[in-house]
Amino acid sequence: MRLTHAEVINFRALDKANVRIDLETTLIVGRNNSGKTSFVNLFEKFLGEDDSRFTLEDFSTRRIADIEQALRIFGEAQAYTSESDQETRDGLVAKAYELVPSIRLGLTIEYDEDDDLAPLTDVILDLDDACFTVKIEAALEAPRPHDFLKDFWTASKRQTFDPMKWLRKNFSDYFTSVYRAISPVDETVTREIKRSAAQAIVSVKFVYAQTKVDDTPGDKARTLSKTFETYYKIKSGPEGRHQSVEHIEDALAAASMELDTGYEALFDPVFEDLRSFGVGTITPVEKPRIVSLMEATGILKGSTRLQYPSGEGDFHLPEGHNGLGYSKLIFTILQIISFHQAYERATPKPAVQVLFIEEPEAHLHPQMQEVFIRNIQDFIRRKAPWDVQVVITTHSSHIVASGGFHTVRYFDRSKPDGKVKDLSTFEAAVKKTVKGDETLRFLRQYMVLHRCDMFFADKVILIEGAAERLLLPEMVRRCAPDLLHQYVSVIEVGDAYAIRFRELLEFLSVKTLVITDIDSVSPEDQKACMPRTEQAITSNSTLKNWLPGQTSIAKLLAVDPAGKEHSHVRVAYQIPEKESGVCARSFEDAFIIANAAVLARNLRHLTLKRAFVQVVGADPAAAEVEANAFAIAKRLSKHKTDFAFDVMLLDGWTVPHYIAEGLQWLA
Repeated sequence: MRLTHAEVINFRALDKANVRIDLETTLIVGRNNSGKTSFVNLFEKFLGEDDSRFTLEDFSTRRIADIEQALRIFGEAQAYTSESDQETRDGLVAKAYELVPSIRLGLTIEYDEDDDLAPLTDVILDLDDACFTVKIEAALEAPRPHDFLKDFWTASKRQTFDPMKWLRKNFSDYFTSVYRAISPVDETVTREIKRSAAQAIVSVKFVYAQTKVDDTPGDKARTLSKTFETYYKIKSGPEGRHQSVEHIEDALAAASMELDTGYEALFDPVFEDLRSFGVGTITPVEKPRIVSLMEATGILKGSTRLQYPSGEGDFHLPEGHNGLGYSKLIFTILQIISFHQAYERATPKPAVQVLFIEEPEAHLHPQMQEVFIRNIQDFIRRKAPWDVQVVITTHSSHIVASGGFHTVRYFDRSKPDGKVKDLSTFEAAVKKTVKGDETLRFLRQYMVLHRCDMFFADKVILIEGAAERLLLPEMVRRCAPDLLHQYVSVIEVGDAYAIRFRELLEFLSVKTLVITDIDSVSPEDQKACMPRTEQAITSNSTLKNWLPGQTSIAKLLAVDPAGKEHSHVRVAYQIPEKESGVCARSFEDAFIIANAAVLARNLRHLTLKRAFVQVVGADPAAAEVEANAFAIAKRLSKHKTDFAFDVMLLDGWTVPHYIAEGLQWLA
């Protein structure tokens, strides 16, 4: 039995999101404010241990606007008072009712013939022997829309009225949570159930990123100690008490008897004074007795400390001396273990268990992030038949790489309404393309070996090599400073692999700039040549097979800016720095052409001045440097990183025109 889909409607940033839940682990990724945390929070509000209250702001802004529109329409309906206007009035009122929004969480659960169906008794509404699906819906709605709109409209007639303040103040009086089972065969067939019944079917646990695990000095940090206290409470419950609990309580009972004797000797004089106080005037105070009531949970609370060996002998240090990463990892593990213990004690067992972990990468180094999912899955398998499903929200490219594309659900906010994209469909689509398996293998390996954060970025830049990567931040600052305030993922892909990212970038719909070289070659021998060479073609697969889809250098140079764009992707390659000027072949000669005067003036300060001197001499004019840029760049081909470092030390240089044009488009 497993949860297969979760549909969210009208909750915060999620107008409508349908998320397929993986059998084992589901990774929720996306840029900031894309709805990842909202998705988790809705499960907590509807199915968590605490009955979390909803607020007006839990509706998306568009739905709040719908409430105001419903008020206006309801007000219009009140103007139709005669019997002849009744049909118009009823129509307006019905339209107003439809605009009153609701928040919904729809859960689809599939089961097998061999599963224990006891927890599902109240939610199986069909008689179809071939149907092995149940649907549960939790909703926040206004069950009496007429009362809500009437009171809202009446209040609006007051001299001083703020609709938002009224809605916030009275929200919980009109909007309530309801739970119902829905027939998967006929959605008009429903049955209302209690919150407790829904929780008995779908049991949830949350491990949030903002835990109170910290590195407070000394022994003031006791988060882990408190977590162990909670674990003790679970193990000492009436069901399935652990043998060690009995030993602890026997020891406490013996200590309690000794304390009773000591208390009696210590406090007896005090009690005698109490008895004699006011004798003859008031009733004597009855002699009380102090006894020790020692419970293990009370002893643990505030009286126990978690300590770590220092690595030197038997000396132990308090938990506050431990690193944040280690503490966070232990805390997460304890939460998972507690969830398992709760499952073992539950009678009857819940049909489905879902564990939500928010951003586990916080304080974990990359290697630990890579094995995190695998370790959780191994732990769960060892606890069979515990079939818990794990949902992880993350900003870690390492966790995404280790999870695999089929586990990733990408929350896309490129459009106002947003949507959730299932990368298992991307994987299936790419497999059907030419060299699809090769492309997928490349992307997986790239994500494992390199930091690939395009899943979390506002925008993406693909570049060819180290020189562009080193100089790109300064180029952005000089010609597109707005990009400095956005999360831009810069991915170095070499001169032949940008096209490997084509399907993934198109699937993610993230705005992307591909900075590449025109790579002109002679059509006869395929050797590098200057772009102005007669009949020259490009060897760049991105330009030939993706954007702009041209092989001829002449045609590439004739493409206008709009022809370099497709959807959310634009390509930037060398163009002349000035009209009728010479065109460069690579980044290095483009930079030399754009900055010939600066380079000529500062030649003696360059570490790589020899490459220039060999071509144009020790004291060249700017025109000579510009005219020989191709030959100089050829000598720099094996020293591109050093050339970038040289440029960093120069003042007054300008960004090559093709890169400036592309960055300004991206910004």
